[in-house]
Amino acid sequence: MLQIGTPMAIPELDLRPEPVGGVNLSEDMQQALALLAGFWKNRRVLLKSSMAGILFVAEPQITDVYHVQATSGDYLYRGEDIQCTEVMIMGHPDNAGLIWVKPHLQADTNNSWPLAKKEVVKISLSALSQLHLRIVTQNDIAIIAYTL
Repeated sequence: MLQIGTPMAIPELDLRPEPVGGVNLSEDMQQALALLAGFWKNRRVLLKSSMAGILFVAEPQITDVYHVQATSGDYLYRGEDIQCTEVMIMGHPDNAGLIWVKPHLQADTNNSWPLAKKEVVKISLSALSQLHLRIVTQNDIAIIAYTL
């Protein structure tokens, strides 16, 4: 039987009493935990599924959609500090200019992905604050949808 020597809390399981010290795991339990938990940023994370048991791993549900309107030409935008998994950005159908999309760094016309009206790009990010836009034309709008 394998023994885990370092306790790792999994608050989502709400185990009582909370395990302390080493925990003995049978082969069946090892297999079940391997199937139920992932690992992210040095902590165990339970995998989430729908009520039917379908894992949310490929296309999670949209959390929110919002619009960012440029108040000036060459308007720079950085997302808020909100956790996410994927972000989809679309140029509004009425836009006249381009929107430049860049993860992690300020968007510029020579280092970013260009979006014309009705065009869409989807990127994976862990926080909306990693999203940077440059909206070239005043009053043009970027439509942003994100998932968690």
